[in-house]
Amino acid sequence: MRNYLAAFLACGFLFADTGRIAEAVREAGDYYRQGKHAEAEKATAEALSLIDGRRGSPDFEVADCLNTLGALVYSLGDLERAGQLFQRSRQAYQALVAPDDPRLAVTLYNLAGVLVEKGRYPQAVALYRNALEIREKTLGAGSPLVAEVWNDLGFVSLRKGNFKEAETWLEKALAVWEKSAGSQAYAAVAMNNLALLRKLEGSSDKAENLYKQALAIEEKAFGREHPEVATTLMSLAALYRTQAKREQAVAMYKSAVALLEKTVGEQDPLAIEAREQLSGLMAP
Repeated sequence: MRNYLAAFLACGFLFADTGRIAEAVREAGDYYRQGKHAEAEKATAEALSLIDGRRGSPDFEVADCLNTLGALVYSLGDLERAGQLFQRSRQAYQALVAPDDPRLAVTLYNLAGVLVEKGRYPQAVALYRNALEIREKTLGAGSPLVAEVWNDLGFVSLRKGNFKEAETWLEKALAVWEKSAGSQAYAAVAMNNLALLRKLEGSSDKAENLYKQALAIEEKAFGREHPEVATTLMSLAALYRTQAKREQAVAMYKSAVALLEKTVGEQDPLAIEAREQLSGLMAP
């Protein structure tokens, strides 16, 4: 699990604005959170039309709105367009701020996330390290936003099969998030990644314990009916499946399907995946 939650929550307006562009972006975000994807897409298109029709050099409103729209489009699964929006935001910020400005680090971090999903790990790592350098310099090594980058470097290492390196990054991120007020939900992200690491290493009991810890944190932070909870339920179900614990796996997938269909809709990609996994287990 990449630190999608942190990437999405980190995006926001850095400057108050009452213009139509900011309003359209806010509407898009509200519609997405309500599961109204068609309306979210329409508001996104309106915001981009307003941005593209604006004359003059980019300003902070445009740079921030592009980054926020990129995060929204990313969450809807459109990697290509998300990458384009993050790149535009990056270029706008580069024209507005110094190379070590934390606002630039946000869009570098998000662009790296798109590259990870595309499997372009060297380019992603370069951007992560750039963002990390900025954040360590301006925020300090104990910042939750520094831990955010450590987590994602750990995730990339995990995908590349560098388990020892992944463990180092992920445990550093977890240590910071666990002791940072308001960062408990992020700690669950690192726990999920460490659980996957233990699973791949063959330590099923350790993996199960970590998944259950992450699940408890998510339920406390978001409530029992939240898509993040469903994601961890599916990870736990997959673990049970590898352990040939069919009944436990079925129960986890059923819970995930019910939760996702209620919160994000039957046609959400994750809901479809959960149903497919459940059907595979239920087949005679």
